[in-house]
Amino acid sequence: MKYIILGTLSLLLCVAFINAQKPAYCQAPQPIPSFRTDGMTLQMVQVITRHGDRTPLFNTFNSNMNQWDCSLGTYMYPSQNTQENALSNVNRLFRKVYMPNREYLPGNCSVGQLTSLGYSQHIQLGSSLHDLYVQKYELLSPQLDPTELYFRSTDVPRTLQSAQGNIQGLYPAATNPSGILNINTMDSYFEDMIPNSKLCPALVNLNKNATTTPEYIAWENQNAALKQQVMQILGLTSFPGYWYNILDFVYTSQCHDLPIPQGMTQSIIDQVYQNAMFEYKYPLTFPIVARLSSAPFLAELVQNIKAFVAGQTNTKYFLFSGHDSSIAPFVNLFGIFNDWPGYASHVEIELWADFRNDYYIQFKYNGENYELEGCDNYMCTIEDFLNLSESLIVPDYANACNNATSLYDFY
Repeated sequence: MKYIILGTLSLLLCVAFINAQKPAYCQAPQPIPSFRTDGMTLQMVQVITRHGDRTPLFNTFNSNMNQWDCSLGTYMYPSQNTQENALSNVNRLFRKVYMPNREYLPGNCSVGQLTSLGYSQHIQLGSSLHDLYVQKYELLSPQLDPTELYFRSTDVPRTLQSAQGNIQGLYPAATNPSGILNINTMDSYFEDMIPNSKLCPALVNLNKNATTTPEYIAWENQNAALKQQVMQILGLTSFPGYWYNILDFVYTSQCHDLPIPQGMTQSIIDQVYQNAMFEYKYPLTFPIVARLSSAPFLAELVQNIKAFVAGQTNTKYFLFSGHDSSIAPFVNLFGIFNDWPGYASHVEIELWADFRNDYYIQFKYNGENYELEGCDNYMCTIEDFLNLSESLIVPDYANACNNATSLYDFY
């Protein structure tokens, strides 16, 4: 099925609504230039992103929910073959429409649906990446060349649409000849861009074991009173699973200037955020959980670097469109998971070469350059980067995922 997302530059005006008074969660900072690039040439880059702004996922409150209006349209044309000429005479498109007031959320939006704001955020991010990788560093051709590009997304509407917006920003219509661009995806059973308990069954018990440690139990006890206070404010008789479920309800509302329940003060919101961060990050402090969560995806990125250096691929630009659960566990591997990844968060892993054709890696995340562990500076030699990555990748992943039972196991 072919997807055509209708978007114009006017969508970028939506981004103006994201301002300093809103949580940083509402939109990540834009990419910045690389450090120490004199005498060096950019060879290849891999970009990992979180989808843009969306409707709530975990709002379990049945009264006083905000009205949501979704105007981002997806137009579809089914094709019975893979030939591009099948689209040469398109006279009918189909549009999926959520029926007003027949959804969980009041309005015409599904839960977790990408908004027009979220789409425009990725147009803006793609435009910033265009400024860096097409104009400044001249990595990519001025006219879109599919042989230079590889796109992948989780098989979720909001990440697929975010990838489409990002590509539109990277190559606007004037530089984007007509044609079909593949966005690669896979069955959720095999998806390794997120921690996947189907792919790695051990993660279920390992994450459960993390909640039985003395440190975790002490944290729960310290926040029992706050949990009761939040439930009272929201009129709940039971807590809705995770702290992030509360945070999602509050932040999605704040990002759209929608009201939140009376009594939900900024102090309480800040405490909810800290608890959501602890709850999510704590299991990842155990190396076995951290590595099993992201090792296959890191291994894929490393293989892409090795293949390029060996001359086995000409692909210069990789885009991976995922979730906060793609970004957070991945940057956690490198010790830089300090804040919840906001909408349109992004990681850039750049491959540079000097005049001797020696290779270096620069690692960038949400508008910052990072000096990774074991590297002398921001330009990390490829040997140091590969050594660090190999120390994080689980060699026999299938064996570990079937047999790891202790938080202190090491593979």
